[in-house]
Amino acid sequence: MNEEIDNDDSSDSLDNESSPLRVENVEEKDRADQEKPKKSGAINKRNKVAINYGIVSAILVILSFIPFFLGNDFLITPFALGVCILGMTWYSVKRKRDCSDDGIIFYSHSQIVYYWPIWLGAFLISDLSVLGFGVEVIVEEGEQSFAPSKFTLFHLLVTGIVIFFTTVNLRGVWAIVFGVSALAVGLTLSVLNMWDPVLQRLGNLELYVNSDFYRALGAVVFIPWLMVVFLFDLRRYFHFQPSQITMVREIGEGEKNFDSFGAVMEKHNDNYVQHIALGFGSGDLSISTHGGESDTITFPNVWRINKVLKEVSKIREKRG
Repeated sequence: MNEEIDNDDSSDSLDNESSPLRVENVEEKDRADQEKPKKSGAINKRNKVAINYGIVSAILVILSFIPFFLGNDFLITPFALGVCILGMTWYSVKRKRDCSDDGIIFYSHSQIVYYWPIWLGAFLISDLSVLGFGVEVIVEEGEQSFAPSKFTLFHLLVTGIVIFFTTVNLRGVWAIVFGVSALAVGLTLSVLNMWDPVLQRLGNLELYVNSDFYRALGAVVFIPWLMVVFLFDLRRYFHFQPSQITMVREIGEGEKNFDSFGAVMEKHNDNYVQHIALGFGSGDLSISTHGGESDTITFPNVWRINKVLKEVSKIREKRG
């Protein structure tokens, strides 16, 4: 009789150990144990990258003040680049911090994000003038350093191109038509031997601007650019999760939630000058939602838009 009771107890214990619920719990525990070192490794890697960027930015800022201690004006270009690297570090840390465990967040930027060649060119010309590449001109207040006329003309040309292509959104066929037209005009001037008179006339333009003006111009563009890109634009975002999409399109606007099932996302980065040359792979993202409030929402100027769509595809694969 006792042997039968012992056999029953042993069989019950075996059933409990081999039950599906116990197996699932063991598998979940093993999976969690495997994910812990991965998460800790990713956090350590992220901290190392942030520290490295911080060291690089500190070196650039220190280099900008070395000429000042030697009796000259400080160099503003390495200082601005160091601040930009700090901003990019903050941008990356905030984005990863705001992402949920099963979702990902991306930001929509203003058109000013493409204006970096204007302030960078102004700072470079100012520093080159300070380092002795400028033209010394005697004025009533004394000797002043002016930027070479060719530098000024080139900066004006770059400024015009940036403003034109960030204002007029040439896509697809229109971009090709514009490029072919510009090439045709260039070939026509070559055939008619009109390039030499045009370049000679442009070369004879005397555009002398002192380094202080370029430094002020760069600061006027750089400070709003820095605040918009790394502060205000971070308030316009979409957060894609397996079950829903959270979007804020305007600063101060309330959040809107949409069902992610059936949402269609499409990229537009065929403005080659704006998206490829100035934005380094940015693009506009269109999201078509379905359900009770179907709508098509466009998020302009999303950085690294190809990576955005890859991350969204991974999330959808996890959802099944």
